[in-house]
Amino acid sequence: MQLKWKWMNLVCLLGIVLLFSSCKKDDAGPALQNETYPLVNLSSGSSQAAGTFRILEQSNGNAAVEINLDQAFRINGARLNAVIVTTEETSGSELVYANLGQIDGGSARVLINPVMQLSNNRAISYDDLTSRTGYTLKLLNGANVQASGQIQ
Repeated sequence: MQLKWKWMNLVCLLGIVLLFSSCKKDDAGPALQNETYPLVNLSSGSSQAAGTFRILEQSNGNAAVEINLDQAFRINGARLNAVIVTTEETSGSELVYANLGQIDGGSARVLINPVMQLSNNRAISYDDLTSRTGYTLKLLNGANVQASGQIQ
């Protein structure tokens, strides 16, 4: 009889240990950051709102970019090249900082994750990308800029 109680106590103790070890921590992690920037189209000579892009912080600290081009600036059947560029001070020429790839011009909604630096093919951190000044995201239809927006 005493042996039976020892086994029951052991089983109960084991059950309690398993119960508490399977509980999750209910606290949510820190909120991930994001920044939203406007896209504009300058083809008519004046600045027209053309959509938005967001830089999102991923759980590993890297940056992702979400692009949403307004319906009026979408081009069915076209492939738009998305890049982040900076202007080289001495020559005034544009340098590609990150090539985000081609996006469907008909939907023109995309999430690029992670954003990779062109020069070394490494993921760019959220803090690094959002701290850049003078950098511009461009959506190119061939040589024409369909929309652009500054990281500020």
